[in-house]
Amino acid sequence: MSEVTAQPAVQARLLELQELDTALDQARTQIRRLKADPEHARLRARAQELEDALPELEDAARTADRAGAEASEKAAATRARRDRTRERLEAGQGGSKELQAMQHEDDTLTALLDEHEGAALEAMEAADEAESRLAAARQTLEQARAEVDARAAEVRREGQVVTQRGRDLTQRRTALAAVFPAPLLALYEKARERNGGIGAARLVGRRSQASGTELSPADVARIEALPPAAVARCPESGAILVRG
Repeated sequence: MSEVTAQPAVQARLLELQELDTALDQARTQIRRLKADPEHARLRARAQELEDALPELEDAARTADRAGAEASEKAAATRARRDRTRERLEAGQGGSKELQAMQHEDDTLTALLDEHEGAALEAMEAADEAESRLAAARQTLEQARAEVDARAAEVRREGQVVTQRGRDLTQRRTALAAVFPAPLLALYEKARERNGGIGAARLVGRRSQASGTELSPADVARIEALPPAAVARCPESGAILVRG
């Protein structure tokens, strides 16, 4: 067993120190979790996917808009040709054969105009649909970005709370650590480092709360034979055992 000694009342206060250290460890873990917040990461990834898809939708909308404009211009040009032919036809300019040719041209242009106007209507409807899809995608992206910002703000608020709690715990820990003799504090710190954060725990009957196991009768006998000021150690974990 260790030769480090301290009054039983001082040893007992190691349990207070352990409680503060455990709370500090939990705060540090929580800060790490917040920094790598999976929900914030998921929202960021979703917003990035939406943003990456936007250029294709913008290109599709521009292409559809150009196609609509070109189809409308084509229909307008055909209409102008038909109207000029119809004006000449109605004016009765030319001989019989020429008038027959103009009538045929009028019929042809009228049919062509119907085709071009139908194509222009379809192209404009397609442009409207592409613009609607783009507008919806932009709105969805804006909402996704707002969700990212909201989650980031929530994480910051929670982080500020945890950070302040960590500061308070650190101040209390610093004040309490000053109570212990340097050898006892060093022994506690070394045990914490080797034992996953547990430097001191209570011995309840035969059970070590440091390891969660019952000690052998021989180990219990050795601990019971120690003077009250002697520091007992858990044979399983190496943590300081507070008796009584």
